[in-house]
Amino acid sequence: MGELSAEKLLELAREYPARYYQFEQLNIFLTSDPVANPLFLSVTGQLSSGKTCVLKRFFRDTGYSHSWISVDECLSTRVVLQRITASLRALKRRPTTTQLIEANDVEPSASDYGVACGSFAAFVEQVDGILAELRSEQAHFVVLDRIDQMGEPVEALYQFLTKVGEMLHHVNLTFILVSSAGSDPRKSQTTTYPHIFFTPYTKQETTAILCSEPLPRIRKLLPRRGTTAFAIEDEKLFSLWATYCQIIVDTYFPLYGPDIAQFKAVMRKAFAIYAKPVVEGAVAVPASLNSGWFDLYRLHRPLLSSEELISNSLFLRVRGSGESVQQNGYHDMPILSKYLLCAAYLASYNKPRHDVKLFSRIRIMRKRPRNSFHTKYKDKINTRILAPSAFEYERLLAILKCIVPEQYDSTIDIQTQFATLVSLKMIVRSGGMASVSHLSDMLESKSRWAVNVAWDVVVEISREIRLQMDGYLMD
Repeated sequence: MGELSAEKLLELAREYPARYYQFEQLNIFLTSDPVANPLFLSVTGQLSSGKTCVLKRFFRDTGYSHSWISVDECLSTRVVLQRITASLRALKRRPTTTQLIEANDVEPSASDYGVACGSFAAFVEQVDGILAELRSEQAHFVVLDRIDQMGEPVEALYQFLTKVGEMLHHVNLTFILVSSAGSDPRKSQTTTYPHIFFTPYTKQETTAILCSEPLPRIRKLLPRRGTTAFAIEDEKLFSLWATYCQIIVDTYFPLYGPDIAQFKAVMRKAFAIYAKPVVEGAVAVPASLNSGWFDLYRLHRPLLSSEELISNSLFLRVRGSGESVQQNGYHDMPILSKYLLCAAYLASYNKPRHDVKLFSRIRIMRKRPRNSFHTKYKDKINTRILAPSAFEYERLLAILKCIVPEQYDSTIDIQTQFATLVSLKMIVRSGGMASVSHLSDMLESKSRWAVNVAWDVVVEISREIRLQMDGYLMD
């Protein structure tokens, strides 16, 4: 037990594609020596980029003492602080052997929640008392997973946790905050504490991850004859699944990007139909990724482009005359389209003179406004109830580049996705000009646009991509 060896890092890299450097950075930053550890560590990355599973595997293999807090289950900052103190009190019952310790081996009991923790000052006092009772010389890590999904704004808690290590008398405590890229407050992005970023998967890495699905899970997706699944050998099943993954990724990667969760949802929908000709013997199992799959692809080409496989959840769907109308949310929108819509809202409801202040990481001194009659009553108007202002396409691209966590694959056509949002009337042309059909005319330098989506819709979309919209709006 302890820090990972070079051989172990290579083994983990084979098990977790494209995550060797993240394991290596965790191995460098986190040690059993409390003096060598940072007081605060930020782990960020795109959705479905493996942050949680990599951290859990790292702590399982190193055996470091840690507490795991699922912040997405907490409604307020007070609940988060209460869970942290309860998990620290539970350390008294943790085994002292050198065997592997899972993240949730020791659950806090009811007695661990006995002392209320209603403020930051009370939290610091209680944690200092708990650490003094433990008298442990080993480092302890508090992992706050999905901190951006807390029930209330996270900026105050985030700022406090970056400074709480300096307030404690004991230095054997390190806070690790796990959040989606772009969700951490802008004021905290310039801190001197280390940040580990999980880069988005490439097309090849996405295919490798999807192909590594365990065979028992794949068998559950096979078509069934009555109550019994079709029988197929493991080698043929793996070959069938690998070609299926390749076809799905090649078809939809330009649309969805490296969204592993979305790909898995799509693949679960259609694998039974895709595999049925093979298990019935009508089509032979593809020999490899490069040959033998064209017959299956040609047979299922209508399925891969069907609206039943990928539904457009921007609209309400009625599945039957006797069923109620169901709204699916915005989960089927491409990730980049969600960022484009949020960027369009920011461009419409922020003035261009505030762009440097809002989207740059450079600290800018704000001038104190005059307390005049005009400013006094102008600040009381909520700009979100006003009509959206027009913006230019180049300004939209500049804002998009600032809020997107990482450069997307070059095959993803931003102009095409922008044109799709225009065709759906979510972004409209401003100035009363007639609509045009050609993309080159739409994106001419004189064209101006405005968002045509309400704040409630933008908030729902921004929550799915973990983008803190309030941090990019001038109130």
